[in-house]
Amino acid sequence: IFKSQDGKLQGILVDQWRLWEKKSGVRVDLHAMDWSLAQKRMQAGEFDVIDTIFKTPEREQLYDFLSPYATLDVPVFFNKEISGISSIESLKGFSVAVKEGDAVIGFLGKNGITSLSTFPNYESIIQAANSGKVSVFAVDLPPALYFLHKYGAVDRFRRTEPLYSGQFHRAVKKGDHATLKRVVDGF
Repeated sequence: IFKSQDGKLQGILVDQWRLWEKKSGVRVDLHAMDWSLAQKRMQAGEFDVIDTIFKTPEREQLYDFLSPYATLDVPVFFNKEISGISSIESLKGFSVAVKEGDAVIGFLGKNGITSLSTFPNYESIIQAANSGKVSVFAVDLPPALYFLHKYGAVDRFRRTEPLYSGQFHRAVKKGDHATLKRVVDGF
């Protein structure tokens, strides 16, 4: 999901939710925002469903998840002038840019990578990388490629094999079985 130049939401998720509205007869108000804010607002009860969420043990304590609907690779991108980055172990000593609240933070931490620079969203990471403020970053592959192309920086960075692959889910607050059923039935 992205915002157009005029601020209108667009993308496959918008299309999917609009089709869900037609099939279910229930109106949907979509909100796109920085990931950490989305999670905070979801936990505060402002939203019924959170989308594009990876299932993690920590998040399973907070949410009930629908079945996954997309699998995304999560590689590490690095400035092409850097050599030797090929695995999680080779990240030691580097500061890695990540999106605030992203599942990759826990993955990196469990593997001893704790020198992290957090950014509010993927686009701000790519902007910082493009301007030379960031040399190494862990971003889901599809949005990374989108923004690298958008900013003409795709040729300036290489990437590792995926650290892991995560799956996009839709989720509701833990125990909200009625909303879970409604969303599942609509899809």
